[in-house]
Amino acid sequence: MQDDGLPSECDVIVIGAGIAGLTAAALLARSGLKVVLLEKQPRPGGYFMGFKRKGFVFDSSIQWLNGCNEGGFVGRIFEHIGSDYPKCITTDRIRRYKGESFDYLLTGNPYELRDRLIKDYPGEKEGINRFFEDCRKIGIHFGKLNGCLRANQTMPEIERLILGIKMIGWAVPVWKYLRISAEKGLDRYFINNDIKKIFCGEEKFMSIIMPIGWVFVKDLLFPPEGGAEVFVQWLCGKIQNSSSQIFLNSSVKEVLIKNKTAAGVSLSDDRVIHSKYVIAACDVENLYERMLPEGAVPVKLIRRLREADLYCSSLTVFIGLDCDASILGLHGELIYLTVDDIPRSDHTGGDPYKNSLVVQSPSARDKSLAPEGKSTMIIHCSARIDYGNFWKTGKNFERGKEYREFKREYADILIERVEKRLGINIKKHIEVLEIATPVTYWRYTGNRNGSTMGTSPTDKNIKNRLAHYKTPVKNLFLGGHWAEYGGGMPMAVKAASNASLLILEKIKKDEFKKLRDVMDFK
Repeated sequence: MQDDGLPSECDVIVIGAGIAGLTAAALLARSGLKVVLLEKQPRPGGYFMGFKRKGFVFDSSIQWLNGCNEGGFVGRIFEHIGSDYPKCITTDRIRRYKGESFDYLLTGNPYELRDRLIKDYPGEKEGINRFFEDCRKIGIHFGKLNGCLRANQTMPEIERLILGIKMIGWAVPVWKYLRISAEKGLDRYFINNDIKKIFCGEEKFMSIIMPIGWVFVKDLLFPPEGGAEVFVQWLCGKIQNSSSQIFLNSSVKEVLIKNKTAAGVSLSDDRVIHSKYVIAACDVENLYERMLPEGAVPVKLIRRLREADLYCSSLTVFIGLDCDASILGLHGELIYLTVDDIPRSDHTGGDPYKNSLVVQSPSARDKSLAPEGKSTMIIHCSARIDYGNFWKTGKNFERGKEYREFKREYADILIERVEKRLGINIKKHIEVLEIATPVTYWRYTGNRNGSTMGTSPTDKNIKNRLAHYKTPVKNLFLGGHWAEYGGGMPMAVKAASNASLLILEKIKKDEFKKLRDVMDFK
């Protein structure tokens, strides 16, 4: 044992205490292994990290969740960790599509939206019916695809073959929607541009059709009471109530290698922890190019990762209001404010006048997030880290006066757009205002470009086989969002579970079987 409580050795080291790292550490700790979880920030959570200002509680980036419904794969993993896991909030008001010329609400019964659209656009009846039926089917098929959480690398050849045959049947109905643009997807159903405008706020067609599919299968949920950080607190409790430990403000400098095999890590202050297994639930660029010695990773793989298609980052405005949200007509649903141009034109590029916006009041669903009589409001839009000369930061993203003024100017434009579109006065009710840029998300997570979800399932990424668990270093596994295509909580939990499974298979066969049975298709 080192003087400050940091052990000199353990069974498994996990790098990064986002939701993936926390899940991996909790799973392995539950299996009786001694785990050391290292996080460079003073708080755990990553994108699930919340914050408080004057009694207002904000989720840093989580808008909604899936996989947490009864029997969902996130729920199954968390149930395995502990039956007392936090339960998500359900509500009948899911999404509101608000444009310059329309206003539609998606409830827990998607047929209500379908019927209203048919009433308003009778000439599009056939396409509307097909659209909603395909949404329903997509929800069901995705549930089957996600029913098996295990990665191929955790299966013997015969299991991979059997599962592969099953998944072909589940994937075929989904595949045709996966990679097409929003415009091309909507063109398959609708002729009238006016109806296309309702859903044109997304870049990919799958981002339009999938959430509606999840509503059909009761799998579009909201964070539990207290916010998304409740998951973080719960997982930390499970880890710390075992023989495992979490160390904050602990930045990994190097993954130690002996005979081409992971042997532990050294920290930025040169302290060393020895371990036979390491899970990297952190950005793969940081891992491969900064934490591993030169030559440990093939140059070809590094080049492909540098050229990877990433999900973009976000600009988020957090507002504490001195009034109840209902006074402003906010009821907790996600409000999608779109720009009425078809085809889409740079809705996610960063321009505050063009970006599609998502607005919500989390406290309208969860009163614990704001002082009595007050409420929270969040404005979100996709943005790139290189927008506006890197948000007017200095060398190495130093943030000064120019940065602060620029992001405030940007936020003011977004607020004014929301005020105009919703016909409300926000500014006179603002009590708290915080702004997160892509630079903010990069600082707190270390994710390249502040990307919120890592690698996108594009043709290029799939061809280059960028998603992987086993690294060029034996016993060093990826356990975060780089291990799987896609992102969000479901993929983070899936990645953490598979990385844990690969270790348990080697050293805890009985626990491997238990986790395997939880992860297998239900």
